[in-house]
Amino acid sequence: MVLGGQAHASVNLPTHHWAYEAIERLTAMGVIDRAIVVAKPYSRKQAAQYLAQAIQRASDSPQALEGQEEVTGPLLDRLVREFRPELMDIGALPGNPRAGLLDSLRILGPSGTSGTKTNAVRYGGRLQVEGDAFFVGHQTVRLRENRGGEYYANGEQIQTDVRGWIELGDAISIVAQPKYISNPHVLGIGATNNTKEAYLRELNVKLTLANISLEVGRGMQWWGPGYHGSLLLTDHAFPLDMIKLGSEEPFRLPWVFRDLGEWKVNTFLTQLDRDRDFPRAKVFGLRISYLPTSWLELGLTRLTQFNGRGRDQSFPNAVFKAYFSNPNTLGGTDVNEQAMIDFRARVPHINYLVPFPSGLQLYGEIGSEDKWSKFPLPTQAAVLGGIYIPQVFRGDSLDLRFEYADTDLSRRRTGIADVWYNNFLYQSGMRYRGFPLGHWMGTDATDYFLRATRHVRDNVIVGINLDYSQRGMSLPQHEKKREIAADVNWWVTSKVQLTVGYTYQHIQNPGQITDLKPFVETFAAGVLSENSFFWTNLAWEF
Repeated sequence: MVLGGQAHASVNLPTHHWAYEAIERLTAMGVIDRAIVVAKPYSRKQAAQYLAQAIQRASDSPQALEGQEEVTGPLLDRLVREFRPELMDIGALPGNPRAGLLDSLRILGPSGTSGTKTNAVRYGGRLQVEGDAFFVGHQTVRLRENRGGEYYANGEQIQTDVRGWIELGDAISIVAQPKYISNPHVLGIGATNNTKEAYLRELNVKLTLANISLEVGRGMQWWGPGYHGSLLLTDHAFPLDMIKLGSEEPFRLPWVFRDLGEWKVNTFLTQLDRDRDFPRAKVFGLRISYLPTSWLELGLTRLTQFNGRGRDQSFPNAVFKAYFSNPNTLGGTDVNEQAMIDFRARVPHINYLVPFPSGLQLYGEIGSEDKWSKFPLPTQAAVLGGIYIPQVFRGDSLDLRFEYADTDLSRRRTGIADVWYNNFLYQSGMRYRGFPLGHWMGTDATDYFLRATRHVRDNVIVGINLDYSQRGMSLPQHEKKREIAADVNWWVTSKVQLTVGYTYQHIQNPGQITDLKPFVETFAAGVLSENSFFWTNLAWEF
């Protein structure tokens, strides 16, 4: 069967759920052997399918994990407790809700499976309470990276949200996430336009049949292997109201094509905001993910912006016409387009060449503004690349990631500035409420990002970030940001997580959005802003 059989309805994980990093780390280590993990969100059931691979390996070949226990032990135990209902539903674990990984493995059969099934109606939720204290020097507000359109500014505030979900049988899943902010002025225009204390951050319904999912409502997506940002689609902007259609789980093609590997297809259609040059312009997105072998994942993404008040274009005719028209290099007069190819590759341990005990992961993105008119590097190119070392030392839990992103490449190559996220016709650009749909750094920018984490105890993880970015590099005076951040994550219980974090920013010539029609960002020449941000987050999953 082309779509790989029957898939059951399952609610999506929120885009910054801790399980994404845990699953990516286990995949980079080879503990999870086959997984399409670049396009997010994916469902709880899909996460459980990947986790089942790790459980099977831990059960059948424990010697293969020798030297990795400092990492795999805490991660697998925490994941098993989080996804036990889904693991039970797919027959990967028995039904003791209090058991961890080791307890479960003791009573699994030779195949590592059991026949336990969960009820037809499943539900759960997460309550989050976050306390923030901001100090922003010489600015009104400052963007908050990859936080769904939020700013921060001088002051203190509390924000609270409840994300509840329910699954009805094998066909329907529903998510709702209302959010309350004690001081909406502190968060700025991105989330609430400085007028509301409460809003819906997520509300959607997903219908699943024969591995095809139709989802309608508000949510966030991240398409690309980048950790600190991605070129085309992230959750930096305010959540989009979308219609999504795609495959719920990876599938194989029929007949002789079955051995080519696994595929996954995602599409969405959204309508943008009113406050832009063409109000309510639409964006259609298509992503094809491909896993030809266990160590390599490839992706192809395309965004098409069209329609809007005053533009007589219909869907899907405008998209079909754009897909089959001739390439252009100077900005289209009919639609606005972006395209991207990306990869994620696992490199095993090799003596003297790759000295890290669990190997490393390489990933990258090449993007094109408008159509891909030149190969291999398009004329209006942007790039992102990263190295992820999931275990630096044998018998230790330290990991390390370095990532570089560049939307200024086309200006340096061609001399043409203000290309990325901008367009000749759609001058408000590929943005929503002033935020790029893709990388937070925006136009003519570069970003260098370094992150390391370590388990100081099985239930306590300490992380540190270093970041250096430049934005608006085509201008004589552009923004330069140096940032250091630290965070501590403590799992008080298997369902309660406490996070404490601090960020310090040293910014020269800070930028501020000054107009949306067309989009304009102004940089304050000669100004130095030193910002501090302290936050705590308590999350309870139930």
